[in-house]
Amino acid sequence: MEQPRWVTRERAVSRRVVFEGRIGRVVDYFGGAAPDGGPQAYLVEQRNQVLRPHFHPVDQFQILLGAPGALFGRRPIDHPVAHYADASTVYGPLTGGDPPLRYFTLRAEATQATEFMPESRAKLPDRPGRSLHREIAPAPADPGAGRAARTTLLADERDGLEISCVTAGAGAPVEVPGAGPAGQFLFVLAGELEYGGAGHPAESVGWQPPGGAGWTGRATSAGTRLLVLRFPGPAAAGAPPAGPGADAGRRPARVEKGGNHA
Repeated sequence: MEQPRWVTRERAVSRRVVFEGRIGRVVDYFGGAAPDGGPQAYLVEQRNQVLRPHFHPVDQFQILLGAPGALFGRRPIDHPVAHYADASTVYGPLTGGDPPLRYFTLRAEATQATEFMPESRAKLPDRPGRSLHREIAPAPADPGAGRAARTTLLADERDGLEISCVTAGAGAPVEVPGAGPAGQFLFVLAGELEYGGAGHPAESVGWQPPGGAGWTGRATSAGTRLLVLRFPGPAAAGAPPAGPGADAGRRPARVEKGGNHA
């Protein structure tokens, strides 16, 4: 079985970037300056800046942690939100104030390419892909010591795209499904998860490559909330139009992969 690889906040690597003429920093967990390489996962702290609508040549998830005055388009982001965008699908703008908007970007395939609108309109495919938001509700009532509950935030049965959240009480087993044909990221939203003989506190990021089997971790005495973000694989012939919470009007956009952060 392919074991998940984990990076805690302490092991992530901060570096300076210049983006749209402004100097800022990103914190690399996978890819970039991170020694683990492989896929791409990084944290952005966006302060007093509006990032224009744009797209990337690869599929991606984002976890927006929320801040007073932060916006995704015109939507306030005052608590955590999970976002998924197919390759070459426009999203944004993203507005961060002070305190900054903090968000993680997670990609199975690394890219530095960011295409801004409207100047990159000619690069868009004829058929748009999915851009989907799911609010991450505050933790429900403590399930109790040794107990866990799993909630599906987003699922599309056509190609296996899925976001789920496991809330576990002290000492509870945390069961994680298989990674599917395209791999999945794991994000500790709160508390601490034990797996592989190590503890993974809040804002730890894990990557499980394609084909990885399901596995079981355990919540520490503080309990834990774990997000599981599975990338879509090839669409299944004859599959139902969409699973619970998916946008049936949009299909995955598959385009040539291209070479800036956001």
